Parts: sequence; C-alpha cells; structure tokens
Amino acid sequence: MLLSKLLLLPFAVASTVTVYVQSVPASDNSKSPLPSSTPLAQIDYDESTSTGTLASYTAPVGAYTPDHLLRVGLSDISSGSWSGVVTSAASFAEQYKKKFVIHVDEKGTPYHVGFGTSARGKGKEIEIEIVKRAAGPAPALNKPIVLNADGKIGEKEPEKTFLQKYWWVVGLFVVVQLVAGGGEEK
Repeated sequence: MLLSKLLLLPFAVASTVTVYVQSVPASDNSKSPLPSSTPLAQIDYDESTSTGTLASYTAPVGAYTPDHLLRVGLSDISSGSWSGVVTSAASFAEQYKKKFVIHVDEKGTPYHVGFGTSARGKGKEIEIEIVKRAAGPAPALNKPIVLNADGKIGEKEPEKTFLQKYWWVVGLFVVVQLVAGGGEEK
C-alpha cells in the first residue's frame, strides 16, 4: 500500500493552500487596524479527487477570552483582500473537533474557506472537505407567449354553450326516437 502511494506520488496533481487566522479588534476601537494574520493551517488537496490532508496546524495563541472573535480564511497580501469566516476563540479549545471546508473553482484555485466545530467524538480531530463550484439551479420557464400577426397577445376564444358542444347528442336522441318508433296500442 505504501509502495503504491510512493510510486504514484510524482503523478499526483496536488495543491497547497494556507489558511490564516487574524484577531478582530473589539467594537469600541474599531478604527484601529487589524493585526497581521498568522498561518493557522496548511492543507494539501487534490481537486480531481476532492480529497485533502492537513500538512500542518498551529492553534492560535494569545490571551484571548472565549468570546473574542477571530477571522479564519484566505488572505491575499497583494490586494489586501480576505475571504473566510468569523468565529470565536472558544472554537479552538481542545474539546471541539475542527472542520475546514475549502471551496475551489473550476480550475482548482481556492476562493473561500469555511470553518466549523462540533463536539469531539470518535474520528479525526481535524477534518478537511474540498467543495468544487457547481452551476447553480436553472429557472423553470413557462410556455412562451404567442403573439398574433399584429404583434399583440392573442385573445381567448369565447367559451361554447351546451348546445354548441353537444349538438350531436341531441341529434342522435331525436334520430333514435324517430327510428325506434312507438309500440302498438292495445
């Protein structure tokens, strides 16, 4: 098993993404700049098989209270953009299982990172999920509107009366009455 993985290693098309964590300042001093982001996890993933493995993980350190907010996500230093989620510092406690969700586009480039926690149970302490972008739902359209020669919506036909619909039944009844005739009187 290990030998087959080593032989296939040069042919694997794997990518690496670094997930960052950044402290969010309290609301009273919101004009202060955000402190610099620090690497939280490095994740190796294969977009063709939608599998990911955790290469490294460093829990955030600092004198954070459990209700302190932290940003977890991708940071683009050149443009200064950030995409990710906000969570509390309590999410990184030992009693929680962590889950990173890496969203990748059609080319396999990550564009968003999700982070969640759940009660620790059996299984891995940190899970990785790779989600590929898919086409959204298409609208269900009605029948097209038919226009008349003038380019206006055609008017509905007036509804037929009972005699116009069932004239043949009345005619058949009269014919049966005439052909069958009456019986002889005694």
